[in-house]
Amino acid sequence: MLIIGIDPGFGRIGYGIIDYTKNQYKILEYGCITTPENSYFPKRLNKIEEDLESVIARYEKIDAASIEDLYFNTNTTTAIKVAQARGVILNILSKHDIDIFEYTPIQAKQAIAGYGRADKHQVMECLKKFLKLGNMPKIDDTADALALAICHTQYNRYTEFTGTDKSKKRATTKLQQVYEEQAKKDKELEKKRNLMIKNALEKENKAKLKINKNKI
Repeated sequence: MLIIGIDPGFGRIGYGIIDYTKNQYKILEYGCITTPENSYFPKRLNKIEEDLESVIARYEKIDAASIEDLYFNTNTTTAIKVAQARGVILNILSKHDIDIFEYTPIQAKQAIAGYGRADKHQVMECLKKFLKLGNMPKIDDTADALALAICHTQYNRYTEFTGTDKSKKRATTKLQQVYEEQAKKDKELEKKRNLMIKNALEKENKAKLKINKNKI
């Protein structure tokens, strides 16, 4: 199975293509599509289309595309531009009849490192082991794309399909359950941390009030 992982953007679009056969990974190609920073935005979208088309054309058939799910960005202008570029990417993949699967960064980390809050170094080390690379790509967007490609093999591995429409009738995967359980634990830990900090601050404030009273 040939999988293309894509980290969407409009300035840099990371991509990585892997062959996953009999639980073995073989990296075929990876890189980063870039667009000129100060150029006319529609021209940037056009370049993304042309460059991605060129990458896909090098392969007879890519079975699946694993792309990072769009998340809310506090910078609205940037978020809109990323969404527009992502739309161009999705259109190209659909045009080539490539099945599209979307994963969040947390899901990708969960699949690669076994922990949804893994740091960059942990993810990189796990990627090197999966793909048997001496050195990881220098550009983060490319590494993220490879992580997304591997992420799909881990989720897809436990998926049971019913019917013919895979995108609409995917059963809940075991890995998805693990992800949800881990996310729940992370939230519980965050609540405990916040409560500990709150209690510590309250104790500190009480101690300060006591000192001030004694001074008076």
